[in-house]
Amino acid sequence: MEHCERARHGVQRRRRWFGAAVAAALPAVAGLAALPAQAAAAPTVVGLWHMDESPGATSMSDSSGYGHDGVIGSGVSAGTPSGDGTTGYTFAQPGGLVRVPHDASLNPGSAPITVTAHLRVAADLPAGDYNVLEKGTATASGGAYKLEIDATRAGSKKFGFPDCAFNGAVGKNRVYGPSSVADGAWHVVACVLTASQAYVTVDGRAGPAEPREVSTIANTVDLTIGAKPDGSHGFVGDADEVSISIG
Repeated sequence: MEHCERARHGVQRRRRWFGAAVAAALPAVAGLAALPAQAAAAPTVVGLWHMDESPGATSMSDSSGYGHDGVIGSGVSAGTPSGDGTTGYTFAQPGGLVRVPHDASLNPGSAPITVTAHLRVAADLPAGDYNVLEKGTATASGGAYKLEIDATRAGSKKFGFPDCAFNGAVGKNRVYGPSSVADGAWHVVACVLTASQAYVTVDGRAGPAEPREVSTIANTVDLTIGAKPDGSHGFVGDADEVSISIG
């Protein structure tokens, strides 16, 4: 009974944090288009990775119901204590990569998409190129989307800021969060592409929004967490509660 009670509380914590992540992607931001009076269709969660696997795990389980399980690379350590009382992953390089096989359901096409991740990045982060999640690459046919940490130039005003790129078959957007996440604390980061705008939120606060320029995103590349598909531009830090919603 005690074990069941602990498990029940763990599920409740995850639900509360996942609910907070969804809310974080929908802030009240000046300049964002008002919602229509009629109720909009709820987005579909096509990937939901709690990252609660035990140390030594080699497979990341998808809780969305779509079966998008991932293969955990040698540089990823499961069992890292997370901000919600459960656990996440620590990414070190090389080998800090989780690979989720391509599936068409992970492509938004022309629909809105929200990518959410709970991240902890060291305050002394060295300059580098840190890709947290992406599907497709800059040269991929059909476009791509990705979340990364902008840290390529030490001393830059945006050093440590999360930024998101949405590259379409025609058009693209690149948008930034409102603040750095390189402070050693857990943050909820969301990349948001709506029918009309693109923006990034950090803990529910949005960075500058841009008019949507992206047409459609539909590629045949694996989704990767922690690095590009070839293992380059590897992320260094902790992650938990990663999700993708479309619609």
